[in-house]
Amino acid sequence: MTGERARGAILYSTAGALVAAGATWWFLAAPPESPGDPAAQWRSDVERQLPDVDGQADAQTAALPAGGQQTFESFVDTGSYLVSLICRGGPDSFVRVSLSRTGNDSGLGVRCSGQLPPDSFEVGLGGVMRMTVVVGDEGPVVFRYSLKRVPG
Repeated sequence: MTGERARGAILYSTAGALVAAGATWWFLAAPPESPGDPAAQWRSDVERQLPDVDGQADAQTAALPAGGQQTFESFVDTGSYLVSLICRGGPDSFVRVSLSRTGNDSGLGVRCSGQLPPDSFEVGLGGVMRMTVVVGDEGPVVFRYSLKRVPG
């Protein structure tokens, strides 16, 4: 009886070792996880770095394709406003932001690659803020702006 028990123990131990070795191989041979959709991470980054705050007049986030253009409009009271904007995208990506309705305003260049903080500038508005965002040749990008009234 002890011989049969010993053979059974050896058989079960060998089977257990093979299962453990197979499981180890399975996990080590698995392909690396894909990074997923970078636009979702970029959206999370811009909304974390330029969050909604009390007293803001407006804020929007948009995913824009390479070479794309979008116009944002905010209807506001006349006064001074702080415009804050941020952009995230792949290497060499950027946008041009213009507040001009007419003319050849080249706009403010905003780099989307890297981890730059939001850009801000003060502007006087009279009823409506119209901002045009043009994406460069590298894209897509995620762009966010916020508009807050300057007390005074």
